[in-house]
Amino acid sequence: MGLADRAKEPVKRFSGGMLRRLNLACGLIHEPKVLLLDEPTVGIDPQSRQRVLEIIEERKRQGCAILYTTHYMNEAETLCDHFAIIDHGRVLTRGTLDSLLAQAGEAIQRESKPEPSLERLFLHLTGNELRE
Repeated sequence: MGLADRAKEPVKRFSGGMLRRLNLACGLIHEPKVLLLDEPTVGIDPQSRQRVLEIIEERKRQGCAILYTTHYMNEAETLCDHFAIIDHGRVLTRGTLDSLLAQAGEAIQRESKPEPSLERLFLHLTGNELRE
């Protein structure tokens, strides 16, 4: 996690990125078969974000099942094999990225510049308007 050099320092002095990495380390120390992650990269610096994503990818390669919630669609596209798009507590659709884009069909193709993506699909299904 890149925290060994700070092992004797009080945790209250850790930055947000360091706290996220420590939090992830605590969740991984017992080598779980299933990992539940709720927006693990929110509010952290790019270096910490990259390290957290590398660690998650490594656990995935090792066979860990990961449930990953995020608003960062590029992270989801990189890390996930299956998706569920949820809006106001309702699952609007779920499946692989290819199957979801195929289901959206021509509508998403027309709206997507330069190409269809999970983010374009999300906006297509939930709308482009800002909400409270």
